[in-house]
Amino acid sequence: MKSQVLSKALSSPSSLLAALGLALAATSMPAQATLTLTPSSVGMIGANLGNSNCEPDCVYSQFGLGAPDGSLSLLYKSDVSGGSGLGSDSGTFAGSYKTTFSNPANDPADALIEYLSGASIACPDCYMAIKDGNHAPSYYFYDLSAWDGTESIFLDGFWPNGGAISHVSIWGREGDDGGGGGSGGGGGSTVPEPGSLALAGLALLGAAAGRRRKVVA
Repeated sequence: MKSQVLSKALSSPSSLLAALGLALAATSMPAQATLTLTPSSVGMIGANLGNSNCEPDCVYSQFGLGAPDGSLSLLYKSDVSGGSGLGSDSGTFAGSYKTTFSNPANDPADALIEYLSGASIACPDCYMAIKDGNHAPSYYFYDLSAWDGTESIFLDGFWPNGGAISHVSIWGREGDDGGGGGSGGGGGSTVPEPGSLALAGLALLGAAAGRRRKVVA
Protein backbone atom coordinates (compact mmCIF):
# COMPACT_ATOMS: atom_id res chain seq x y z
CA MET A 1 0.00 0.00 0.00
CA LYS A 2 2.79 2.44 0.91
CA SER A 3 4.61 1.72 -2.39
CA GLN A 4 1.40 2.38 -4.32
CA VAL A 5 0.96 5.76 -2.59
CA LEU A 6 4.58 6.72 -3.36
CA SER A 7 4.21 5.67 -7.00
CA LYS A 8 1.04 7.71 -7.28
CA ALA A 9 2.70 10.78 -5.76
CA LEU A 10 5.57 10.54 -8.24
CA SER A 11 3.41 9.80 -11.29
CA SER A 12 3.67 13.31 -12.76
CA PRO A 13 6.20 16.15 -12.94
CA SER A 14 3.81 18.41 -11.03
CA SER A 15 3.64 15.97 -8.13
CA LEU A 16 7.41 15.71 -8.16
CA LEU A 17 7.81 19.49 -8.08
CA ALA A 18 5.25 19.80 -5.29
CA ALA A 19 7.14 17.27 -3.20
CA LEU A 20 10.40 19.08 -3.87
CA GLY A 21 8.80 22.39 -2.87
CA LEU A 22 7.70 20.92 0.43
CA ALA A 23 11.19 19.56 1.03
CA LEU A 24 12.76 22.95 0.30
CA ALA A 25 10.31 24.72 2.59
CA ALA A 26 10.99 22.31 5.42
CA THR A 27 14.78 22.54 5.17
CA SER A 28 14.86 26.34 4.87
CA MET A 29 12.77 27.01 7.98
CA PRO A 30 14.90 28.63 10.72
CA ALA A 31 15.24 26.98 14.11
CA GLN A 32 12.69 28.35 16.56
CA ALA A 33 14.34 27.35 19.84
CA THR A 34 15.72 30.22 21.91
CA LEU A 35 17.49 30.24 25.25
CA THR A 36 16.35 33.38 27.09
CA LEU A 37 18.60 34.70 29.86
CA THR A 38 17.94 37.56 32.28
CA PRO A 39 19.90 38.88 35.27
CA SER A 40 17.58 36.83 37.49
CA SER A 41 17.86 33.54 35.55
CA VAL A 42 18.73 30.52 37.69
CA GLY A 43 22.49 30.05 37.61
CA MET A 44 23.26 33.64 36.53
CA ILE A 45 26.22 35.07 38.49
CA GLY A 46 26.56 38.82 39.02
CA ALA A 47 29.96 40.16 40.07
CA ASN A 48 31.35 43.65 40.65
CA LEU A 49 34.84 43.38 39.15
CA GLY A 50 35.54 46.98 38.12
CA ASN A 51 35.77 48.65 34.76
CA SER A 52 38.55 46.64 33.17
CA ASN A 53 38.17 43.51 31.09
CA CYS A 54 39.11 40.66 33.41
CA GLU A 55 38.62 37.78 30.99
CA PRO A 56 39.52 34.96 30.96
CA ASP A 57 40.93 35.00 34.53
CA CYS A 58 37.60 36.00 36.07
CA VAL A 59 35.85 33.20 34.17
CA TYR A 60 38.08 30.68 35.95
CA SER A 61 37.36 32.23 39.34
CA GLN A 62 33.61 32.70 38.95
CA PHE A 63 33.05 29.08 37.93
CA GLY A 64 35.57 27.55 40.33
CA LEU A 65 37.78 26.20 37.55
CA GLY A 66 40.99 26.59 39.53
CA ALA A 67 43.94 28.82 38.77
CA PRO A 68 44.09 30.20 35.20
CA ASP A 69 46.08 27.65 33.23
CA GLY A 70 45.45 28.70 29.64
CA SER A 71 42.94 25.91 29.01
CA LEU A 72 40.11 28.35 28.25
CA SER A 73 40.01 29.85 24.77
CA LEU A 74 37.82 32.55 23.28
CA LEU A 75 35.23 30.78 21.15
CA TYR A 76 33.07 33.80 20.33
CA LYS A 77 32.89 37.46 21.29
CA SER A 78 30.74 40.32 20.07
CA ASP A 79 31.33 43.98 20.97
CA VAL A 80 28.73 46.71 20.68
CA SER A 81 29.76 48.73 17.64
CA GLY A 82 27.40 51.62 17.03
CA GLY A 83 23.86 52.34 16.00
CA SER A 84 23.36 49.50 13.53
CA GLY A 85 22.91 46.96 16.31
CA LEU A 86 25.19 44.41 14.70
CA GLY A 87 28.13 43.51 16.90
CA SER A 88 31.81 43.36 15.97
CA ASP A 89 32.69 39.67 16.21
CA SER A 90 35.90 37.82 17.06
CA GLY A 91 36.98 34.41 18.34
CA THR A 92 37.38 30.95 16.81
CA PHE A 93 33.73 30.72 15.72
CA ALA A 94 33.21 34.39 14.77
CA GLY A 95 32.09 33.41 11.25
CA SER A 96 29.40 31.05 12.53
CA TYR A 97 27.39 33.49 14.66
CA LYS A 98 26.10 37.04 14.77
CA THR A 99 24.89 39.21 17.64
CA THR A 100 22.27 41.93 17.33
CA PHE A 101 22.19 44.45 20.18
CA SER A 102 18.99 46.34 20.97
CA ASN A 103 16.99 48.37 23.48
CA PRO A 104 18.58 50.61 22.19
CA ALA A 105 21.19 49.48 19.69
CA ASN A 106 23.95 51.85 20.83
CA ASP A 107 23.33 51.46 24.59
CA PRO A 108 21.79 48.01 24.76
CA ALA A 109 20.00 46.16 27.53
CA ASP A 110 19.23 43.26 25.16
CA ALA A 111 21.20 41.09 22.73
CA LEU A 112 20.35 38.21 20.41
CA ILE A 113 23.09 35.71 19.53
CA GLU A 114 22.18 33.63 16.47
CA TYR A 115 23.87 30.70 14.76
CA LEU A 116 24.38 31.32 11.03
CA SER A 117 26.10 28.33 9.41
CA GLY A 118 29.26 26.26 9.43
CA ALA A 119 30.98 24.80 12.48
CA SER A 120 29.11 25.37 15.73
CA ILE A 121 30.39 25.53 19.29
CA ALA A 122 30.21 22.20 21.10
CA CYS A 123 29.79 22.32 24.86
CA PRO A 124 29.53 21.22 27.80
CA ASP A 125 32.58 23.22 28.92
CA CYS A 126 31.29 26.61 27.74
CA TYR A 127 30.93 29.78 29.78
CA MET A 128 29.36 33.14 28.92
CA ALA A 129 30.51 36.53 30.15
CA ILE A 130 28.31 39.64 29.77
CA LYS A 131 30.12 42.90 30.50
CA ASP A 132 29.08 46.43 31.38
CA GLY A 133 31.97 47.75 33.43
CA ASN A 134 30.64 51.03 34.79
CA HIS A 135 27.89 49.77 37.08
CA ALA A 136 27.40 47.17 39.78
CA PRO A 137 27.49 44.37 38.96
CA SER A 138 30.02 45.03 36.23
CA TYR A 139 29.76 41.47 34.91
CA TYR A 140 27.27 38.64 34.61
CA PHE A 141 28.39 35.04 34.05
CA TYR A 142 26.44 31.98 32.95
CA ASP A 143 27.33 28.30 32.52
CA LEU A 144 26.32 27.23 29.00
CA SER A 145 26.79 23.49 29.59
CA ALA A 146 23.23 22.74 28.41
CA TRP A 147 23.48 24.86 25.23
CA ASP A 148 23.59 22.91 21.95
CA GLY A 149 25.61 25.52 20.01
CA THR A 150 22.89 26.30 17.44
CA GLU A 151 20.07 27.46 19.69
CA SER A 152 19.67 31.26 19.70
CA ILE A 153 20.51 33.04 22.96
CA PHE A 154 18.44 36.09 23.90
CA LEU A 155 19.82 38.33 26.65
CA ASP A 156 16.89 40.27 28.09
CA GLY A 157 16.96 43.30 30.37
CA PHE A 158 20.60 43.70 31.43
CA TRP A 159 21.30 47.03 33.20
CA PRO A 160 17.99 48.58 32.05
CA ASN A 161 18.10 51.48 34.54
CA GLY A 162 21.68 52.58 33.98
CA GLY A 163 24.58 50.99 32.19
CA ALA A 164 24.44 48.74 29.16
CA ILE A 165 25.98 45.64 27.63
CA SER A 166 29.39 46.44 26.18
CA HIS A 167 30.24 42.93 24.97
CA VAL A 168 29.28 39.28 25.29
CA SER A 169 31.76 36.43 25.09
CA ILE A 170 31.78 32.64 25.18
CA TRP A 171 34.80 30.76 26.52
CA GLY A 172 35.56 27.04 26.32
CA ARG A 173 38.19 24.55 27.36
CA GLU A 174 40.78 23.58 24.75
CA GLY A 175 40.90 19.92 23.86
CA ASP A 176 37.16 19.39 24.41
CA ASP A 177 36.22 17.98 21.02
CA GLY A 178 32.54 17.96 21.96
CA GLY A 179 32.05 15.00 19.66
CA GLY A 180 32.19 17.31 16.64
CA GLY A 181 34.57 18.17 13.86
CA GLY A 182 35.22 21.87 14.29
CA SER A 183 38.56 23.45 15.00
CA GLY A 184 39.82 25.44 17.93
CA GLY A 185 39.13 25.29 21.65
CA GLY A 186 35.77 24.00 22.74
CA GLY A 187 35.45 21.71 19.72
CA GLY A 188 32.74 22.12 17.14
CA SER A 189 30.20 20.35 15.03
CA THR A 190 29.14 21.00 11.46
CA VAL A 191 25.44 21.47 10.79
CA PRO A 192 24.22 20.65 7.24
CA GLU A 193 23.00 23.73 5.43
CA PRO A 194 19.44 23.81 4.02
CA GLY A 195 20.74 23.83 0.44
CA SER A 196 22.62 20.58 0.97
CA LEU A 197 19.57 18.93 2.50
CA ALA A 198 17.41 20.11 -0.38
CA LEU A 199 19.83 18.69 -2.96
CA ALA A 200 19.82 15.38 -1.13
CA GLY A 201 16.02 15.39 -1.17
CA LEU A 202 16.00 16.14 -4.91
CA ALA A 203 18.36 13.24 -5.57
CA LEU A 204 16.13 10.87 -3.63
CA LEU A 205 13.04 12.04 -5.48
CA GLY A 206 14.80 11.66 -8.82
CA ALA A 207 15.97 8.16 -7.94
CA ALA A 208 12.46 7.17 -6.89
CA ALA A 209 10.95 8.53 -10.10
CA GLY A 210 13.56 6.75 -12.23
CA ARG A 211 12.91 3.49 -10.43
CA ARG A 212 9.20 3.80 -11.05
CA ARG A 213 9.69 4.47 -14.78
CA LYS A 214 11.95 1.44 -14.99
CA VAL A 215 9.34 -0.78 -13.31
CA VAL A 216 6.57 0.47 -15.61
CA ALA A 217 8.71 -0.10 -18.72
